[in-house]
Amino acid sequence: MRAVTAARTSAVRTLAAWSALAAAGLGGRASAQGTLAPFTSEHSARGVTYNMMLSPPIDNLVDGFGMAAADLDGDDDLDLVLTGRMDGLVGVYENGGTGTFANRSAASGIATTPAASGIAAFDYDRDGDLDLYVAQRNHPTRLWRNDGAFRFSDVTSAAGVGFTAPATGVSVADFDGDGWLDVYACVYSTVARNRLWRNQGDGTFIDVAPALGVDSPGLSYQSVFTDFDRDGWPDLCVSNDRGFGNVPNQLWRNAAGSFVDVGASSGLSVALCSMGVACGDLNGDLRPDLYFTNVPDPTPPLLGVNPLMLSNAAGGFDRGEAAWGVENRKFSWAAHLWDFDNDADLDLYVVNETLPNALFRNPGAPPMADVAAAAGVTGTTTGSYVSVIGDLDRDGDQDLLLNNYAGPVRLYMNQEGDDRAWLRLRIAGAGRVRDGIGASATVVAAGADGQPRAPQWREVLCGGNGFQGQNEMGVHFGLADAVAVPQVTVRWPAGGGTRVLTGVPVRAAWAVYPPSRLGDVDGDGSVGAGDWAQFAAWGLGPVVAGREMLDFDGDFALTEADVAAFWLRADVSRGDLNGDGSVDGIDLGLLLSAWGASGAADLTLDGTVDGVDLGVLLAAWG
Repeated sequence: MRAVTAARTSAVRTLAAWSALAAAGLGGRASAQGTLAPFTSEHSARGVTYNMMLSPPIDNLVDGFGMAAADLDGDDDLDLVLTGRMDGLVGVYENGGTGTFANRSAASGIATTPAASGIAAFDYDRDGDLDLYVAQRNHPTRLWRNDGAFRFSDVTSAAGVGFTAPATGVSVADFDGDGWLDVYACVYSTVARNRLWRNQGDGTFIDVAPALGVDSPGLSYQSVFTDFDRDGWPDLCVSNDRGFGNVPNQLWRNAAGSFVDVGASSGLSVALCSMGVACGDLNGDLRPDLYFTNVPDPTPPLLGVNPLMLSNAAGGFDRGEAAWGVENRKFSWAAHLWDFDNDADLDLYVVNETLPNALFRNPGAPPMADVAAAAGVTGTTTGSYVSVIGDLDRDGDQDLLLNNYAGPVRLYMNQEGDDRAWLRLRIAGAGRVRDGIGASATVVAAGADGQPRAPQWREVLCGGNGFQGQNEMGVHFGLADAVAVPQVTVRWPAGGGTRVLTGVPVRAAWAVYPPSRLGDVDGDGSVGAGDWAQFAAWGLGPVVAGREMLDFDGDFALTEADVAAFWLRADVSRGDLNGDGSVDGIDLGLLLSAWGASGAADLTLDGTVDGVDLGVLLAAWG
């Protein structure tokens, strides 16, 4: 274990040194800005045939309908949840693994949802799969428990989260650090307040927004939990419409489970017709920036521009939309910060309702230019509000999902990022929770010359970085021309631990487990004989996808060091082959019967059961 600690200390020092180089302008970003390979529209060819209603219902002027790209069946590809059909049918589409989809809507058990707005896919009951929270405008908001095989049960009443109001965007985080995911639901009303549903860990929730002072009376459209001050606790930002006459945008700093209003002091409480919010590190300073969408209204003080709020080292925000060329004086809704071209910096997509959508490409320094037309993602003019991003075909670049009235939901498949390197991390949560919402990762890549590239930082968001939609929760890094990733530092929220990974293979997707889950192959909450049997079956060697939980030292090789770390973590003794709590004659018999072969009795994993393994077993006798 001393060797592991020393390696981690060395890795942390390396990151600090490389970060200093990047800050000094050495080893900077490679960002090819040549001719674009356009996205291709492939919804029909890929089996997604979900047609939106012609226009908003006359009796309920819904501002777009929510969507989600989420792994509902735990097979490491993105399935789809779509809303907005005339008959209220919720579309549930299973991904076959390569971005082709099968329609599972009819048997999903999800009731018709005529006014769906915000959607969040998250594991509320910690059983290892993603459940669905679906908000509605002036219709009941519901929580759907995932029962497997794309079937869901309505647990709204039992969970205590049902309410009827003009509900809009949703975001999710474990705001209090108790290991259970909580929900913030926006309400577009000055009377009905926003909810913060605290997960009590027994299948029920309680609204703690009034007690914690986050029950905003603003016309709230979308929220996002983001760690703006990088202290490990998810802070809360809320985007409010008509802020110049009512409540401006709001920001609360999370003080270990309580909230402090820092909207005014941080400079984030801008007043505008704020709808969607994009969240991510646009300028590469390893802190989250925020971009709010607006309407082209000349009302002071913003004069119809979309404000880009760049976080600064002092804990505040500076306006940057003019310098970066992203003022976008159009009626806009969803917005995303994403690296669509895999060139190692974040670009910006903006949905502009009935005008062409914008795709601002980041050359690594301001200003950005709108390349939506060249990229083929301007959308339609029939009313677009909601978009979602994720790597639907698992080819290493992020695709775009767009819905609009009077037409099909469109899948725009990314072709531009194919020629550049990338890395995708699925950061797992504690226990059986699939996604470590609120976790973050810092990646340092290197070129063929061995020189470090500027570090990149991403966080796992559930809600936010858009409008009423759920993006892929894996963190995606474009790596440009990098050939290696010498170091990744992953941090879980609320004191959940930190891991340093080294020698991470590029052009691959990896799962990263928190320290508490290492060694637990079968996910039963303990490290025992069954986990060792699987370790023995896999053997030593390079880590492949699916075996990451055995890589204790994070060097992407299963070695004798990982074997030793496994037994330090195990709740059975080394040599207790049947897991009965004692090393005795039964275990000796099992070892002798496997003599000369391999398997679980090969306690050293050197490929054969021999005298060395016998010595290990006898040393643990009794």
